[in-house]
Amino acid sequence: MKMNSLHVFLILSLLIPVPAYTQVAESESFGDVAKRLKAAINDVVVLKIDKSMIAISPSYQGRIFTSTTNGNKGKSRGWINWELIDSGKHKDSFAYLGGESRFWLAPEFGSFSIFFDPGKEMTVENMRAPRDLDSKKFLRTSQSDCEVSSKGTLKIINASGFSFDCGVERKVILHSKKEIESDLKISLPVSINYVAFSAETILKNIGLKAWEKDTGLLSIWELGCMLTSPRNRVIIPVENEIHPVKSYFSKAFNKEELVVKDNIVYFKADGSDLGKLGISPKHTKNVMGSYSPELNLLNIVKFSFNNDDLYVNSFPGNMSPYSGDVINIFNGEVNKEKNYNWPFYEFESSSSTKELQVDEEIYHKQTLYHFEGTKEELAKISKVILGADIIRF
Repeated sequence: MKMNSLHVFLILSLLIPVPAYTQVAESESFGDVAKRLKAAINDVVVLKIDKSMIAISPSYQGRIFTSTTNGNKGKSRGWINWELIDSGKHKDSFAYLGGESRFWLAPEFGSFSIFFDPGKEMTVENMRAPRDLDSKKFLRTSQSDCEVSSKGTLKIINASGFSFDCGVERKVILHSKKEIESDLKISLPVSINYVAFSAETILKNIGLKAWEKDTGLLSIWELGCMLTSPRNRVIIPVENEIHPVKSYFSKAFNKEELVVKDNIVYFKADGSDLGKLGISPKHTKNVMGSYSPELNLLNIVKFSFNNDDLYVNSFPGNMSPYSGDVINIFNGEVNKEKNYNWPFYEFESSSSTKELQVDEEIYHKQTLYHFEGTKEELAKISKVILGADIIRF
């Protein structure tokens, strides 16, 4: 089915409950946000190493809601759907709660989509989140000062009628300064505030049947909603810059929104104009990031990537189910006339997929680093990790 931009806008209207323009301000403190979350969700856990802190709900499928680089008084970085929480509906339907790191599954569109019931036409009215992904809570299995693990089971049925019995394990890890420096091969000056956390996810076939290409496969899809600013730019190093970007929503990006130069994609992600891009495996490196001059904030995202053969396809109307993207960036929009209130952008990375025999599994890891400091300090990190000079931003 061919989808124009209006179709996709309507899909998003259905999938993401629209608040009455009452979002928590970007400058709200982490401590205040964590307190509000704990009042609404009784198992929210705060992990802390020095001034680095994250707020997690193990039961909400290991969701990391938000983080800070500077203790309880520091800024809260994740976008949270407070309208859904304030309504109380999140207790039974929490797929679209937002947060900096959430477990998701794909494909979204195509013959093996998991967002449409079997036999239903792929129209806006028929689209829905998979029931268990939207409502099945996980059990906490372990917790330490810097880690929380949870697990659960999901039943997912795709548009072709195949039923997946899934076991999911999710581990969230808060990283120390030493671990950050070792992983990124950098040295952090004392003047830079930082926080870094990983989400490791295992998806296992716990059913009685093998998962095969002919009946559809699944992949792990890691999504994170980030608060943004007017001059925020996503930075994606790519292999081979010739046509590296796929545009979703039938949208052609202009030169202000998208620039590709010296094997780096620069994408305007300011929450002002709805759009989404994709990067295929042949162009993917296992890193991306963003920089906001207003917030003095550099973000780095790393994820597991082995350039395998199969990536499920979530592009609307696709006819090739295993030629999907590894990276997606969603840019939201605040527009009262259109009743949009999505002042965030999303970092998204996908695992590869494969045919799974019973008890076989796939794995995906994504790590997000926030660094706050002067432009000169952040520019050194950006140059090493992303190859991008942010001094000119």
